[in-house]
Amino acid sequence: MNIHEKIQQALLFNDDASVIDVALTGMAVAPRSNWLFVELILDDGRVGTGEVTLRAHEAMIATLLSQLMPSIKGRKLAELASLRHAYPGFPSGKVGNALLSALDQACIDLAGQDAGIPISALWGSGPHRLLDAYATVNRSVKQRTPEGYADACAAAVRAGFPAVKVMPFDTITPATAHTADAGREMERVVERLDAIRQAIGPDAALMVDCHWRLDEAAAHRFCDAVAGLRLHWLECPVPESTEWHPAITRLRDRAHRSGMLLAGAENIIGWSGALPFLEGGLYDVIMPDIKYCGGYADFARIVEGASRYDVTVSPHNPSGPVAHAHTVHLCAGMGLRQPVEQQFAESPLFDTCVVGEAPAFKDGQFSAGSAPGLGLRIDHRVAAAYPAVPVALSMADPSFA
Repeated sequence: MNIHEKIQQALLFNDDASVIDVALTGMAVAPRSNWLFVELILDDGRVGTGEVTLRAHEAMIATLLSQLMPSIKGRKLAELASLRHAYPGFPSGKVGNALLSALDQACIDLAGQDAGIPISALWGSGPHRLLDAYATVNRSVKQRTPEGYADACAAAVRAGFPAVKVMPFDTITPATAHTADAGREMERVVERLDAIRQAIGPDAALMVDCHWRLDEAAAHRFCDAVAGLRLHWLECPVPESTEWHPAITRLRDRAHRSGMLLAGAENIIGWSGALPFLEGGLYDVIMPDIKYCGGYADFARIVEGASRYDVTVSPHNPSGPVAHAHTVHLCAGMGLRQPVEQQFAESPLFDTCVVGEAPAFKDGQFSAGSAPGLGLRIDHRVAAAYPAVPVALSMADPSFA
């Protein structure tokens, strides 16, 4: 039996508990960031917790949940659990699948609670598996100068992370990547990366997330410019819609000649969303996100399928503590080998807005908690002190991370 089938089997609830409510809790954690959590509340008092963070889409998620509530409220947990999976054709797209993924997380939390074991042990011996970690250093960068980036990344390495990832591009878009202004920004980006490499030393792994800001020619120039910096991977250099797939395939070859891997596909929904990236040979590493991909079983099916194409999986995981805990439980239960992401120093609320047993971080590795289920719940007193705030979208910004 495959792991995704074992996960589905773990959701075959035998009790008669019914859903009485689904609660959303939003928190403002940085000027451009909210975290949004879901609580699936049962009539017997149990609560399952998930995360549905999707930048600047909080109001859309709340509206969609209100429209779905008549089909959720009063439903037996066993019935709801059988319905939660990726719906790639959902008219609400990523927003809808983010909500469905969060409901799946909450159901899995309840399954672990019901069994009296941590999520990662539902289909294996996950709590004892250690996962390599890396720090995403993005919104903790206070000054977007070479020195500012170097200081922030050095702090992550001092905190014990053996690898860091940065998002050093600010204004380039695919439409402007050919301009002189973009060329000057690329020079500044290389200066930032050179300062980071000097600050973290030769042994720490360094990854760069381009957030789809380049065109193919600019991405090739960038590969040339950073060839001496020993990047572990280059992530999302160009947009990922179908017309860009031939360019991504060529860029993968170019990245290899510069000694680095090519990574991406963080927005995939379900196995059908992953398949074009795998069949096309686009990436060395794909990055499904537990918050969008459909949930645990869909993530597991993507991992299982990727292995048949000799592609590895490293989860996209730059959000709040609930998504992080779910990601660690899932990856520990599956024994993933690629490093697991965690946002670094975005907000102290990462540690204080939840209570319970969070994943442990020691010697550059994560381990899942041993409490039943997820092992975490929202501290509503803390959350109430930091209500979510509107975050503007920009049509000129290709980044949605």
